[in-house]
Amino acid sequence: MNADNSARRRFLKRLGTTTAAVAALGSGTVVASPPDRANARTRGRIDKLGQALPEDAPRYTYGHVREDGMYGAVSSFPRGGNDYGSTLYDLSDLENPVEVHRLETANELTRSNNLKFDGVRDGLYYRTQEADDFGEDDQVGLMGFEVVDYGWGEGTLEDPEIVATVETPNTGVHTLAEHPEKPIVYAVDKDAEERGVIPVDVSDPENPEICGLYGPPGYCHDCEVDTGRNVLHCAYIAGEFEGYAILDLEDPLAPTEIGRFDYEEQPDYEEIGTPGFEDCHQASFDPERGLAVVGDEICATDAIPGGKHVFDIGWDEGSLEDPIPIGFTHSPDARFQEDACFWTTHFHDVVHDGDEVLLVDGGYRQGTWVANITDPTNPTPTERYATDDRMEEAEDHSPGTPPYCWSAVYNEARDFVFASDTLTGAYTFDICAKPARGEDGGGPEGHYDLEAILERGE
Repeated sequence: MNADNSARRRFLKRLGTTTAAVAALGSGTVVASPPDRANARTRGRIDKLGQALPEDAPRYTYGHVREDGMYGAVSSFPRGGNDYGSTLYDLSDLENPVEVHRLETANELTRSNNLKFDGVRDGLYYRTQEADDFGEDDQVGLMGFEVVDYGWGEGTLEDPEIVATVETPNTGVHTLAEHPEKPIVYAVDKDAEERGVIPVDVSDPENPEICGLYGPPGYCHDCEVDTGRNVLHCAYIAGEFEGYAILDLEDPLAPTEIGRFDYEEQPDYEEIGTPGFEDCHQASFDPERGLAVVGDEICATDAIPGGKHVFDIGWDEGSLEDPIPIGFTHSPDARFQEDACFWTTHFHDVVHDGDEVLLVDGGYRQGTWVANITDPTNPTPTERYATDDRMEEAEDHSPGTPPYCWSAVYNEARDFVFASDTLTGAYTFDICAKPARGEDGGGPEGHYDLEAILERGE
């Protein structure tokens, strides 16, 4: 399937979800009947389109997609002498992602946990840099992020250039966010006491300018720009403040706090299926409704894993100033976590498909999974896909055997999901609101074999 067929694929997919609900009214006229709310909770299907597992692949972390959907990139940790920090893929054929380049980390002590494409210009991406380990005399890797030119200036797709390095004031950048409409990057510095958000002006990519430290003090693990509301959604995972914060972007280079939900005042996780509030990991939003989705990542052993919270930020009684949690779900097969990270949730995205709203997550041991959040008070997992394809070709290394899915992001322009598995590479998926397969949404044989996964990995 090439890029020219993307629009047709989207049309056929939508047609498949609505055909049963339309009735003819005269010559060539149709009207949609109300959605079947009784079956809404079972709507949410995932189908694999393609996979890329290059020989001697690095240990992938976060995957991101350019706005036009034609390129995807993945950051990575070094492993076994492989020091690549980022990999770029050509996604013009979604069924066959093609590696375009790999770019080494700054040095052998450095890893890249996160990567984002520039929001307003093609040919640029930003990759975080943080210490992977300590070297001799307590030397550490680069602390900050790099600006990669793969077509903006002198760099090319096959021969990219690092045109700038931004060193942050504290302990290194773990994640960052691009502004979709302005040449601005928001970096988060891994410091538990200092203010957690660092706006960086990248108008001149070769000379980025740090504009200060903003937001509540604490370790802000993730932030995302919401242009519809002109705010920054922030997840603070530890430190002086832990929880969900919302910053106003009236001045995008000097954001100010307007609302927060403090985890310190909330219960911890105590049993599967019951919401707890610990280790706030990601804060994103529903682009069409007054809702946010906040995920917790509990990577401790002998623990209840973290899940997803749906917050009312204007949908009903909640607001940007007073976000209210109204819904919760664990991953589909969540259980007591004997191994670190296995069943916790990780990086997610929100997908609108007709009248249905879906959440897609890169859920570590869960692979890539989908929940229906059309009713935000009752988010319900529907299907999942074990990202363990071609596992016999993947190199064995910690944390064990696949699946170990790190992230899932949705691209609206071409209507697909890009997911990255730490062990088995990059995947492209079709996500839609067709009914899930089987009564439990588990899919046909081979779609997701939980018992086989557990037998291999535990």
